[in-house]
Amino acid sequence: EALQTEVQPLNTHASREDSQLKLSIWQRRRHHLEQRSALIQGIRGFWAKAFVNHPQMSALISKHDESMLRHMTNLKVEEHKFPRECRKILLFFGKNSYFRNEVVTKEYVLGLAGYTASHSSPIQWYPRYRQEAYRRRHDNSSLNFFNWFCDHRFAGSSRIAEIIIEDLWRNPLPYFKMEEAPGESTERERGICTILRRL
Repeated sequence: EALQTEVQPLNTHASREDSQLKLSIWQRRRHHLEQRSALIQGIRGFWAKAFVNHPQMSALISKHDESMLRHMTNLKVEEHKFPRECRKILLFFGKNSYFRNEVVTKEYVLGLAGYTASHSSPIQWYPRYRQEAYRRRHDNSSLNFFNWFCDHRFAGSSRIAEIIIEDLWRNPLPYFKMEEAPGESTERERGICTILRRL
């Protein structure tokens, strides 16, 4: 008990130092991530291509999912520490024929077992698509991006969250460039990719 009492202030100090280091790193990264985000928003279909080219994610994305993802303009991941450690995925969309939402959010609590879904924003489907959305949402035959997108309770939801948070969000460029053969990209795309490499 005496030793534990002695070590407790060290644990508290280490925890405080760790929090300050994480905050410092986040502040240093924020400017670069904002620049990256602004550049990516200027590349039409960037996130759809990155998602489809990801070897694990591609198995979960149907042609229908891909057509929906083509309207995605931005992706952000926010880290929150209080009241519990969680990650918030924000998917931004331009005008489309499927739903009204400009932003769809999914929140995951980070625990010993990995990511556990805790909240999902409801999708505001347009009337002409609502019945199709209902049919596809209740097709539980396999894990797919659509069901993850619509319902955070779907089995396997944490795996998709892990791919987005740990891989796609951190470095989407290799997946965006994956299918490009030499000489196929436009000058503008080459210029943007050069800028992104510097970040």
